[in-house]
Amino acid sequence: MRYDILAIFCDQKKQYVLVPVGASFIGSHCVIELITAGYRPIVVDNEHNSSAECLKRVERITGCQIINYKIDCLDIENLRNIFKKYLIYAIINCAALKSVGESCMEEFNVKNIVFSSSATVYGTSKYLPLDEKHPCIDDTITNPYGKSKYICEHILKDIIVAHPVRILKLK
Repeated sequence: MRYDILAIFCDQKKQYVLVPVGASFIGSHCVIELITAGYRPIVVDNEHNSSAECLKRVERITGCQIINYKIDCLDIENLRNIFKKYLIYAIINCAALKSVGESCMEEFNVKNIVFSSSATVYGTSKYLPLDEKHPCIDDTITNPYGKSKYICEHILKDIIVAHPVRILKLK
């Protein structure tokens, strides 16, 4: 069963969704799901830890041409130009370079974030299969990757208190 990860925000389709590091393994799968759900992903990726070949495969799978900018997420001027060119509806941040995205998000009034988290935030499982009701217990997280995602989730809770944004966590 497919889930439309942005449906909680809006029923309209053909919205532009920015996907930093969209040429990565996880990013490319997000791009496929976005296209399948009717959205228009815009990939921003310097290909430091990803590959343009990955997006060519996505194009073959989906039959859609991918909007792709080979730029660094820290290149604020080029990032601003993308925000000016497209009406960005949401961001699925696979890059974890949040401060740059947040400043552009505020400047261009983007209020929706999809955070690529991980099931590792649950730590040692109390039961299987894991679900959203499973407790995240800090002391049972078994690796730095899971711990960093756990910390990011708590930071996102603080952002919700401080800013009028909506956040969806993918696990």
